[in-house]
Amino acid sequence: MNDLDMVRDLRSEVRQSRAGDLQHARRRMMAALAPEPPARRVRRMVLRVAAVGAFGATIAAGVTVVQSLAPDGRGTQTTGAPAWLPVANAQTLAEHATAAAAGQPDVYPRADQWVYVKWDSYTSPRLLAKATAQPAGAGRTRSRETVERWTRGDGEERAMRDESSGTIQRRRGGADPRLRFDPAYLRSLPLEPSALAERLKKDTSQIALPRARAVSHQILSILEEGAPAARLRAALYTVLSRLDDVGVEPVRDLLGRQGVAIYTRDDDGVRQEVIIDPTTFDLLGARRVYVGGVKSPDPYYSGLPEGEVITSRARVSVGIVDEAGDLP
Repeated sequence: MNDLDMVRDLRSEVRQSRAGDLQHARRRMMAALAPEPPARRVRRMVLRVAAVGAFGATIAAGVTVVQSLAPDGRGTQTTGAPAWLPVANAQTLAEHATAAAAGQPDVYPRADQWVYVKWDSYTSPRLLAKATAQPAGAGRTRSRETVERWTRGDGEERAMRDESSGTIQRRRGGADPRLRFDPAYLRSLPLEPSALAERLKKDTSQIALPRARAVSHQILSILEEGAPAARLRAALYTVLSRLDDVGVEPVRDLLGRQGVAIYTRDDDGVRQEVIIDPTTFDLLGARRVYVGGVKSPDPYYSGLPEGEVITSRARVSVGIVDEAGDLP
């Protein structure tokens, strides 16, 4: 049997279309092309609006939606939800930041250049009152102020603008080697999270704090003062996400910008937060919040109500300049 004979045999077993079948199909097609009655369009529009409202309510309620990103060299989204939706946990947020940073160049200043960072800073008035009541009477007296700092690329000099006088105060000599954040130090840090964690443990081994707390303090110091490049910043998020008692929560920074906080909790009842832009994964700011729940709180925090924001900082500007006092 040749191929044509086989086709004829198969075709003979199938009922052929009749005129009535074609007419019925034509009526269905024409009905679908006809203008939709206004009432029916309104009903469909109501359903669509209701669906959008339900979706918005889900977001407002903080329902967790996981975004999947692939480190394809550009940090582009491959599947899943938009980046601004809440994430499942700190590790997921760190993974997203790592994917977004994969194709970004590492930009650090030359040894003779400076990193400039400007902060809008807040301290609890209750905490200020306690501090000024101490015999030394030192420290800040205003709850809100602007902080501008410069760090030279080789780490050998730092500068700060005095807000009251506007003068630049310079200080030679590197930062405390146990809490470094200068560009030369940052460039020496590994980008692989496990290796980075071990390096930070080694570098903070002389700090009189439990190991995890010492590492988290070092990470906060680097993120707030050091302005690390995107890949190192993402690696720091990853190390932070692997510490004990770490979580994420949508928050607003001191300037009202919406962000996501990765937080850890200290033994003295203080929650430390790093606030991250959920779209760019840049650092927006940081907060310390007294959450209590400890049997013997630090006397420094005694009398503070639970939920009190102890300190809050919002990063206003960051950049590389040629001289202390210059602005990016």
